[in-house]
Amino acid sequence: MTRRAAIDRLRRELQTLEAECKAYESLLAPINDLPVEVLGDIFSSVVQTTELTIESQVTTLCLVCKAWRDVALATPSLWAQVTKKEMNRPLDVEMLRTWFLRARGHPKSLKIAALCTEGCWEAANDCFLASTAIADFLAHGPALDELALWSSSTKCMENLVGFIKPGQSPSWDRIRCIYVGMAEWHSSSNPAEWRVVERLPPVTSLILDLPSVEDIPANHGAGLLKNLSLANLTFFKLICDSPSPWVLGRLGSGENLETLILDYDMSICDEDRSLKGYRRVLLPRLRTLQLLNLVDNFETQIVPCLSLPALESLYIHFADPWEGGTPPQAYDLPDMRELQNDILSLVQGPNPASRLQHLRIDNLPISSFGLLRILLSLPSMTHLTLDNVGSDPGLFRRAKGASEQLLPRLKCLEVLNAGKSFTPHDVCSYFVAHKLSTAAATSPDSLEKLVMTTPTAKFFGCHPNNGYGAMKLRELGVDVSIAYV
Repeated sequence: MTRRAAIDRLRRELQTLEAECKAYESLLAPINDLPVEVLGDIFSSVVQTTELTIESQVTTLCLVCKAWRDVALATPSLWAQVTKKEMNRPLDVEMLRTWFLRARGHPKSLKIAALCTEGCWEAANDCFLASTAIADFLAHGPALDELALWSSSTKCMENLVGFIKPGQSPSWDRIRCIYVGMAEWHSSSNPAEWRVVERLPPVTSLILDLPSVEDIPANHGAGLLKNLSLANLTFFKLICDSPSPWVLGRLGSGENLETLILDYDMSICDEDRSLKGYRRVLLPRLRTLQLLNLVDNFETQIVPCLSLPALESLYIHFADPWEGGTPPQAYDLPDMRELQNDILSLVQGPNPASRLQHLRIDNLPISSFGLLRILLSLPSMTHLTLDNVGSDPGLFRRAKGASEQLLPRLKCLEVLNAGKSFTPHDVCSYFVAHKLSTAAATSPDSLEKLVMTTPTAKFFGCHPNNGYGAMKLRELGVDVSIAYV
C-alpha cells in the first residue's frame, strides 16, 4: 500500500469517527441545554433508583464529560451520602472528608458495613471498623445527620465507640439518627448492660439490629439491655429474634416515641416468650406501630400490652406462609382468633386507639369470618391495605349481612396480590352497592380510591380494569386502578 493510499484510508476512518462524535454530541445537546439546577435534580433522582451505591454513580456521572462534572459538583445533594458495603480494607477517611465537603450544608449520611476478620477485635489495629481514624472522623469530621454502622461482632462496635470521648466529640454529638447492627455477641460483651448504648449520641431516631439471643444465657433474656433508655427518641426500630418479653421493660421510657418498629427476623416463638400477666405500657404519642417478619400470630401478643391512644397506623407483616408451598383451601383457612383479639384490644379498654386510620396486613391466611371481625372493630379506618392476604371469597357476602357497616369511613382500599381471595368483581360490586345506598350517598367519607393487583388473568373474561364494576365506580367518582402482576 502506497503512502497516499494509507493517508486516504486513515482520512476515511477519521471521518467515520468524527461522524460518530457528532452523533453523540447531538444526543447530549438537549441535555446540555437544560439549566444546571434542573439537570442536577435529574441526577439526584437517577442515583436513587438503582442498587448501586450513590458514590459510584456520581463518579460515573463526573466521567461522562466536563459539563456533567461541573453540574455534579454544583449539586450538593449528590455528595451527601456515602455507603461502604462489605468493607474489607481500611476506610479512606480523607476521601470521605473531601466528598462530604462538596455536600456543603446538605444533610449528610454515612453507612459502613465492615467485614471484620476472625479475631480482629482482639487487635484493634487489624479491625476495619474499630480504627482511630474512623473514630476521629466521627468525632471531629463533617457533621452527619444519619450514621449506620454494622460489624461482625459486638466487640468491634465496642472498640470503635470506646475511641470516641463523650463530651469532647462535637460531630458525634450532633448525629440525630443512628443504626447499629452486629452479627454475633462476643463472649466478653454483657448483653444485660451493653455499654455501647450508653455512649451513643443523643439521637432522636435509633435502629438496633441485634445478634441472635440463642447464645445468651437464659438468665440474661429478660434483662437484655437494661441500660437502654428511649426517653429522647421519637423513632425506634428493633431488629431481634426475641424482642417481646424484654422490650416491654424498655418501652416504659419511650413516652416521646412516635414510631415503633419491631422486626422479629422470622424467629420461631417458644413458651418462654409469653406475655401473659404483663401490665400495659402507655405510649401516649405513638402514631405508627409496625410488627415485621412474624412467623405466626403468636408474636402479636405484644399489642394487648400496649396502650396507644394516638395510634394512626398499624402495619403487620408476616413471612410469606405460602412460599415454596401450596396455599390452603378455603375450608382450611384459620380464624386467627388470637390475632383478632390482639387487634381488638387496641380499640377497647382504657386509652383506646380511637384515631386508627391505616391498617396494613401482609401475607396472612385468614378466614373471611376472622378478617371481617377485625375490620368491623375498626370503624375509624380510612385506609386499608391487604397484600397477599388469603381468604375465602365470602368476606363481602358476610359484610352485607352484618348488623354493622363495614368500614364506613374508608377512603382508600388497596388489595394487592389478590388472587382468588378478592376478585375485582366482588370488591367493585360491594362498593357500587355501598355508594348507591342512601346512607353512603349522604356520607362525606365514602370510598375515593381503589387499587387492586391480581397475579393471573385466567379468571376474568376481560381486563377487570375495564369491567362493569370498575367503570361504574369511576362514574360514582372513585379513582380505580386494577392491574395484573
